[in-house]
Amino acid sequence: MNSGLKMFCLLLSALFVVLLLSPAAARATAGAVVVGRGAPSVEIAAQAEYLLDPTDRLEYSDIAREKPSFQRHAKNSFQFSFKRATLWFKCRIAPSASGADDPLASRRSFLVFDNAALGSITLYVPVVQNGKPGVVKLTGGWQQGDKSREFPFLYPTFALPDNIDASRPVIVRVATPFALQFRATLYTIDAFRENSFILFLIIGFFVGILVAMILYNLALYLFVRDRHYLLYIVYILFLLLWQCTLIGLFRYFWPPLAEFVMSYIAVFASLMMMFAIIFAVVFLNTSRTAPRHDKALKGLAAFTGVIVVLVLLRQLWLSNLLAYLSGQVSLVLLLTAGLSALRSGFRPALFYVIAFSVFMVSALVFIFKFYGWVPNNTFTMHIVIFGSAAEAILLSFALGYRIRVMQEEEAQLRERERNLETISVTDELTGLFNRRFLNASLVKKIAAARRSGTNLSLLMLDVDHFKDFNDTHGHPEGDKVLAALGRLLTDTLREEDIACRYGGEEFVVILHNADKNAALETAARIRTRFAGLSFTPRDGKDEHLTISIGAAVLTPSESGENLIFRADQALYQAKQTGRNRVCNA
Repeated sequence: MNSGLKMFCLLLSALFVVLLLSPAAARATAGAVVVGRGAPSVEIAAQAEYLLDPTDRLEYSDIAREKPSFQRHAKNSFQFSFKRATLWFKCRIAPSASGADDPLASRRSFLVFDNAALGSITLYVPVVQNGKPGVVKLTGGWQQGDKSREFPFLYPTFALPDNIDASRPVIVRVATPFALQFRATLYTIDAFRENSFILFLIIGFFVGILVAMILYNLALYLFVRDRHYLLYIVYILFLLLWQCTLIGLFRYFWPPLAEFVMSYIAVFASLMMMFAIIFAVVFLNTSRTAPRHDKALKGLAAFTGVIVVLVLLRQLWLSNLLAYLSGQVSLVLLLTAGLSALRSGFRPALFYVIAFSVFMVSALVFIFKFYGWVPNNTFTMHIVIFGSAAEAILLSFALGYRIRVMQEEEAQLRERERNLETISVTDELTGLFNRRFLNASLVKKIAAARRSGTNLSLLMLDVDHFKDFNDTHGHPEGDKVLAALGRLLTDTLREEDIACRYGGEEFVVILHNADKNAALETAARIRTRFAGLSFTPRDGKDEHLTISIGAAVLTPSESGENLIFRADQALYQAKQTGRNRVCNA
């Protein structure tokens, strides 16, 4: 196993073993949540009480006076995907216990909200300052801009003060134009460092695969200029932009850009779906291989434009919801279109179906998380980036395989065209060219001879008494004679000469760069060799046939038709003067 494969297996193991594990169960100190060496991370949602404010009118002062009533929240994550409301929750948090035996160790802890799309988060943290109770306000989220007081990380992250008052609850307000779905996890400093390192390692690996696939296929496109590669590149590019926005890479590396890209995340998702559909339509040739899916896919691609318009109109919640719904429809249509193309006999569809199936599984897990059907954890939150990287690699293989198949089919098509062209200009019985080919070739040969200043001669041959032979022995035996003459011409003539069956028992030979003497010498050789052939019809008696030949040499201003006419006149002369001879025009 090579080092690259070992690294991949190591990262994959980390993805399933480390990230799939839920944070340790909470420990309570006099009713307050606390993290430490025994429990380095705790899910706050399982210990919290919550309140949904659909009017978005409640203030902190209302919550502090306990004017509204809160409900107990027993789940490990907050999942209110289909509700447009502001979420308030509260939970008592004690300082970290990891440094209890070390007076120099920090007792600070980190509160992480694992959804980069949360627009506005406000923490009201109770503290004790100079022996007096107070409240520290911390703000974050991509809509806060310069007001954000987050710790730099992929997701909204807050370093809680070490003088936090465990006797009073931390009150949190969360508002977002997207799905209200996230985990709030409390970490010790060491646990946060370890978790963030592993997360960056895994995300960086899979993002690197996507970037590498884009660059690799861009290089291939520049060489082959195949539009399939260009569509693949655009699709993977928007897939990468969507994933980088979703997992918070922009907010970590360039915070000023985060607000812009996050507000247009539904645009990236829509364009990703649009080009995924266009790529599938072109790659699978759905108009031919899956005609029933073709119109539906093109209609869905057009519908993604509606989502883009809604985003531009700042209807972020509705556009996000439609993006999720259209994504589910596109998954079904694209997979069934690939299966339909495969059933129709389109071989590259197999690689497409395999590649898309990997992505579809990861996307379904992500969508099921949106509906609350699977747990919302680090694994389900980032499974799409894994599926995207795997799909990008497999689709690259699919493109290569498709080009190979297309090249094979193109070569077969060219071969069929050559065969058809050969059939169209070849006499089936003798294997020589036919009269159609003679007419075109004679014009070219005459033009070439005049350009080069060389001679050109033409022979016209006719089998003597062929009609009598046919009447006596039958047409099948006559065909054997003509076939034998065709083979003789092929064996006797040079490669640059052209022999054609002119019609019936008549043959024409174009002699390249041959003067009168060369033409007569070739004609004599043909006549002598044919006279030496023996034919044995059905009656078993050997028969010998002869041929008469007329020869003509091209004159400076002569046309092809006149050259054939003079050779025919010379043939007629050979017939009239006793046959089995050569006459020159």
